[in-house]
Amino acid sequence: MPTLSRNIRLISIAHLASSLFMVGLIWTIHYVHYPLFAEVGEATYAQFQQSHVERIGQLLALPWLIEGITLLALLVVSVFGPLHKIRIPALLNGAAMAVVLIISGFWSAPAHADLADGFDASIHDQLMTANLVRTLAWTVCGICAVWIVLSMWPTDQTDEQHAK
Repeated sequence: MPTLSRNIRLISIAHLASSLFMVGLIWTIHYVHYPLFAEVGEATYAQFQQSHVERIGQLLALPWLIEGITLLALLVVSVFGPLHKIRIPALLNGAAMAVVLIISGFWSAPAHADLADGFDASIHDQLMTANLVRTLAWTVCGICAVWIVLSMWPTDQTDEQHAK
């Protein structure tokens, strides 16, 4: 059990780091980057949109993958394994990530595809609305990741001895 506990702590830290990176990124996209779409100008918008999709995709690929893999591991050990104390935050995190994935696949990606040929205010508004929900869901993921790490850490000498 000590090795499992130590490994799960490492996984929970990797999950926390990747989740918080993604929370910061999505808030930056939502508050800074997406609103600027409306100010780019028609002549350069299509190239701007393409660059945005490529660069953001490169930036988020690894952290989002790490976040997903570590979340799956935490779900397995909390639901089927010995770490029932993290079950609630892990399940909430999983539900919030499901919202993120659904919005990304069914609203955000199609909106970016629709905006690839040029700026359209109504599509941009839809993107902003969907992304607000996605941003809030990812914030829940970050909160749950903090909750998981705090739940994993020993709080006193007795907990530390049981972890060994």
